[in-house]
Amino acid sequence: MTFDVGTPTARPVESVGRRRGRGSVGESLTRPVSASSTIAFRIAFGSLVAFSSVRFLARGWVHELYLAPAHHLTYPGFGWVRPLPGPFMYAHVAALALLGVAIAVGFRPRLAAALFAVGFAYVELIDAALYLNHYWFVTLAAILLAVLPGPSRTSGGSSTVPALTVWALRGQIAVVYVFAGIAKINADWLLEAEPMTTWLAARTDRAVFGRWLDDPGVGLLFSWAGAFFDLTIVGWMLWRRSRPVAYAAVVVFHVATATLFQIGVFPWVMIACTPIFFDPDWPSQLRRRVGRTPVAEPGPVSVGRTDGRTVGRTVGRTVGRTVGRKTVVVLLALLALNVVLPIRHYWAEGNVRFNDDGYYLSWRVMLTERAGFLEFEVTDPATGHTWRVDPGSVLTEWQMAQASSRPDLALATAHLVANDFAARGVVDVEVRADSWVAFNGRPRQRWIDPSVDLSTVSRFAPAAEYVLPLDPAVR
Repeated sequence: MTFDVGTPTARPVESVGRRRGRGSVGESLTRPVSASSTIAFRIAFGSLVAFSSVRFLARGWVHELYLAPAHHLTYPGFGWVRPLPGPFMYAHVAALALLGVAIAVGFRPRLAAALFAVGFAYVELIDAALYLNHYWFVTLAAILLAVLPGPSRTSGGSSTVPALTVWALRGQIAVVYVFAGIAKINADWLLEAEPMTTWLAARTDRAVFGRWLDDPGVGLLFSWAGAFFDLTIVGWMLWRRSRPVAYAAVVVFHVATATLFQIGVFPWVMIACTPIFFDPDWPSQLRRRVGRTPVAEPGPVSVGRTDGRTVGRTVGRTVGRTVGRKTVVVLLALLALNVVLPIRHYWAEGNVRFNDDGYYLSWRVMLTERAGFLEFEVTDPATGHTWRVDPGSVLTEWQMAQASSRPDLALATAHLVANDFAARGVVDVEVRADSWVAFNGRPRQRWIDPSVDLSTVSRFAPAAEYVLPLDPAVR
């Protein structure tokens, strides 16, 4: 999508947050700003998703995670999603890598981002046991890159985007940090320093600082620091004076989490994408500081005050028309998703950190540590015969690890067990769980109600229908 941002007689391109004078919100969001930061975001995003896809291929994860399992723990309503046959599944992941490269180099980047978003979402829908919060961020960021107006050349030779493009990308990152911080406002995290204390105590083998990690005071310090970081980093990045120090904190924070917790590419995604909070022309400023020639920007012009406002409104209307109603509708839908999904658990029953109701797509990051046990008791009502069934009869080892510590996956496994018996001619069996979990340092307790026939529980049912309450509810 291209748009006309005016001739060199128009008002000069400005940085977001530095505009002088008054104007409507619409004018502020549609005015042209330097595209440099948006291009840098796109390059970083495309490079990282390409690397991640190649990493999947190189480590054999396509076969291990998608092709080897006989069954997949699909999301409710998405049981029809299945892996492609072997060679095609490899080709699909390779195509995601190529689309990442296309995004990074700017080859039809909006089309590439749209295709990547669809292809990546398909892969993530195959098995809920593979869910990670940062995969949701990658999907949303790809959608934004597909729908937001991309760079357009002015007659002065510079590239611009509407300020809306910059603010939308900033907003997507802000959602991750803010809701992750809000989720940490709970007694376990702030008062008991759990699960941080448990995790750090298991990492005392780390060089240099490992010997201090089992100190309870260190766990409390890390917990409070993590909550403070998530809750405030967006504000520090929005304040121009604090941005350099705040971004240094972003780098330190994510390098530390990557070192301690091995959580994949997420820390590097946030490090690479958060510079979108700097001025839109920050790459040009950086090149200038290291002695390279910056990208030319339109220079200031001498116009009367009234004429300047008139030109500005004309440019704003032109860009606004180009953004288009469809784009605005998509952005409003994404805004609604970003707000509603993370707060839906407030309408759930019980302790949602314990029963996982509303966990998916909510940015409730690193809040729980569980050690679980799961087996099933399968009964044929017609004969009264009972079998003790291990989840390994239908799941791989890595799927079992997730099913024993996530109740919705235990429910999905119970349905697989019932289907497995039906395939062998034993229909209408009752499936009950023998499930125990140690949650955030507490003693082990029974987790799933053993009186509930899970084969009759809908996959859409709230967790309170089959998960027992946390006992004791408060330490």
